[in-house]
Amino acid sequence: MGSFLANPLIFVITLASLVLTGCSSHRSLTVGGMPGYRGGPAGMLSASSVSVTGERSSAITSSGLARQRVPVSASASVPRKAPMTLLSEVRVHKDYLPKSARGRKGQSSMRPRYITIHSTQNWSKGADPWRHSLALKRSKLGSLSWHYTIDQSVAVQHLPTNITGRHADFNGPGNKYSIGLEMCEHKGNSLSRTIDRTAKLAAYLMYKHGIPLSKVVPHYHWPRYGMNPPHKNCPHFLLDNGRPGKKWRGFQARVKYYHDLITIPGPSYAVR
Repeated sequence: MGSFLANPLIFVITLASLVLTGCSSHRSLTVGGMPGYRGGPAGMLSASSVSVTGERSSAITSSGLARQRVPVSASASVPRKAPMTLLSEVRVHKDYLPKSARGRKGQSSMRPRYITIHSTQNWSKGADPWRHSLALKRSKLGSLSWHYTIDQSVAVQHLPTNITGRHADFNGPGNKYSIGLEMCEHKGNSLSRTIDRTAKLAAYLMYKHGIPLSKVVPHYHWPRYGMNPPHKNCPHFLLDNGRPGKKWRGFQARVKYYHDLITIPGPSYAVR
């Protein structure tokens, strides 16, 4: 007992441990990185090597117990960009086809499994998403229909994503299970900005519907039986010699980049 009282620092630490243990069963004393201190040479102890962990932390100094009421909480990891922030960058405007339009006749409900990427191959001046939307609503394109048309500035939505369109392979799985995205290529439109906006939209739709990157496909992916050739060179500017290659892989990488931003946890919504 005499040797215990002869070392005031050990006495203070032991007293602090008893006080803290009595206040909360969720706190423990840690000395030099070792929980549950059982004693040792006094020369090994210092103010920096003593801490209390739990709901609140306190610092112990040679002058006694300095009680610092500091809440302890772990910050939850979140994606680097909010999904709705990415969608807002796409600038989607809804302009649905009326049910009287030919492109809406005979359609059924759909749970999308794929995203199909197209190009309009319409080089006419002013053939932007709004012009295509007007043509679809007036049935100027026959029974064709798809979900979005995108250019350098905006994306116009023509159909809800839970309704089938007619844009890929007649009555095949491309029409039955995929969301159709058409990229504009009219005069004066920036193709690079259009591709980037389309990649953002595809990434968001992947997130919303749980679609993997492997099922983001070019129109080429869907054979059109009875047509020659059965696989269409579309979107032609993202294919190599009419087939998916380096250009398509580059587009996939861009989609993945945006998808990672809204799905892989980071310290905060750091990217706005």
